[in-house]
This record gives sequence, structure tokens and C-alpha cells, in this order.
Amino acid sequence: MDAAATSPHPVTSIAGALAHVIDDTREMELSYGDVLGRLGGRGFGFAMLVLAAPNLTPGPSLPGFSTIFGVPMVLLAIQMFFGARSPRLPGWLARRRVTRARLATFIGKLVPVAVKADRALRPRWPGFVGMPRLSAAWFVVLACLLVLPFPFVSLAAASAVLLIAAGMIGEDGLAIALGYAAGVATLGLYAIFGWAALRALGWL
Repeated sequence: MDAAATSPHPVTSIAGALAHVIDDTREMELSYGDVLGRLGGRGFGFAMLVLAAPNLTPGPSLPGFSTIFGVPMVLLAIQMFFGARSPRLPGWLARRRVTRARLATFIGKLVPVAVKADRALRPRWPGFVGMPRLSAAWFVVLACLLVLPFPFVSLAAASAVLLIAAGMIGEDGLAIALGYAAGVATLGLYAIFGWAALRALGWL
């Protein structure tokens, strides 16, 4: 019997694809390029999901933490906007390596959330699914917001990215539409924080 059929998480699901990255390798280390390749089809959605996930921890993050994930997100979103069929990391980033144990720990934290997402997602609202360039534009905007040094609000930008990415993977236009709405709300939130920061500095 096919291994995919016996797996508790089919490879076509978000949880299954994430688990497959670990289950299908015995190497002690993987390059970032290898990890992205193992995510298979719908790579842009998976790449954005993985890049957004570390920013979903509430509270202030270390300086520069969001930038580490925001810059690759911008690069991949630009590829997506110009019609690339699959994402490609810059050589310097694709060659960076992560241990299998560390990757397993990270993915292990994502899988329970992915299982819940798989239950909620289903193909619907195809009009939103068929607008990848609009999604790519939102990814660029949200990734740029992630790079800004505002504590707490990076959670809002990452959540919007997560909704759009999950919708792309599950072909769920409703999730994508909710991601766009969350993006609009995130822009408003950043505007408020930006105004408050300028006021605090005496520039307004």
C-alpha cells in the first residue's frame, strides 16, 4: 500500500506536506533550498506560511528578527508577481543549512496548527484563488511591514500572510479574502503605531 495513503496526514494537506519534509529525509542537515523543494507543489503558499510562522509569537521580538523572514518573503513575492511557477531562494540563502533536529522541532510546533487549518480549508470562492498577482502584491506589502521595528503589531502582519498562504495551498478563496481584509486592518494598525511613534519623537 502507498505510504501516503497510510499516513495520518496526506501529503496534499498542509500538515502532511510539513510532516513529509521530516519523514522523507535521513540527512542530519538540510539546506533551505532542499526544505523548499520538499514542500512540492504550491510552493509559494508553503514558503510564505513557513516564513510567517516564526512571527506569530505575541509580544516584542528580538531586533532584526522579523527582517530575517521579511526579506526572503519580499524576494519570493516578487517572483510570484512576475509569474514564476515555483519559488527559488537566492543562492546564499538556499545554501544555508539547518539541522534535522531543529527543523523537526519547528515543524512539530506547526503541525497541530496546520491540522486545524486543514479542517477549515476547502475549495471555494475561485475568483480570489485565481488572482495570484494580487496575493503577491499583498505579500510584498505585509513583508515590508514585518521589517518595520514595531513591537506586537508584527503578529497582525504575519497573521494576514498566514491566511493568504493557507488559502493558496487549500485553494480556499474565502481564506484569501480574509487575509486581504486582515492586511487592510494591519495597514491601519501600523499607521496608528507610526503616528504614535512620530508624536513621541516630537516630529508631529
